[in-house]
Amino acid sequence: LNIRFFYGLAFATFTTIFPLYALYRLSLDAQATGYVLTYVGLLVVFVQGFLVGRLANRYGEARLIFLSSVVLIFAFFAWSLVSNLILLLIVLAPLAFAGGILNTLLNSSLSKSVYSEEVGGTLGLSASLESLTRVISPSAGGYLLGSVGTWAPGVVSGLLMIWTASYAWRRLIRNPDPPLPGRAEKADEDH
Repeated sequence: LNIRFFYGLAFATFTTIFPLYALYRLSLDAQATGYVLTYVGLLVVFVQGFLVGRLANRYGEARLIFLSSVVLIFAFFAWSLVSNLILLLIVLAPLAFAGGILNTLLNSSLSKSVYSEEVGGTLGLSASLESLTRVISPSAGGYLLGSVGTWAPGVVSGLLMIWTASYAWRRLIRNPDPPLPGRAEKADEDH
């Protein structure tokens, strides 16, 4: 849930501020901005529909959550430095791929980290946290964009992802929680 919240803040800052960023930083009109966001959306659909399952089976959810968080650090910092449309499209590819992977795997991991009777409540709490980020991020991102500069939302999102990646490393890779009793036996039966 910590990862969901801080990733949500970073990604919601990107999604809610992007049209203003595109206008002020790159002078893109509404139609061009729509095309760019369609490009991002298609990449995310491709990742979520075709890649996530294959990658999770091969590398494991915990590792992919951590690696996606690391990729997002660099993608958000790169977003803050973009100076033209071509560079933006290049930077948005890893951002869309990592965001699509991370968003999908967070819900999967949350549902596996609790007992079956707690899944609905846990996913509901996750959705509530994500909704909260969509309240905080537009105001914070708008302030950063207007008062600090067009680069600021990307830098702050990158900083949020540094914390997220370090937390994922500590809690999912270096010192993961043991499987819930009953879940370990089921996982062994599935494999």
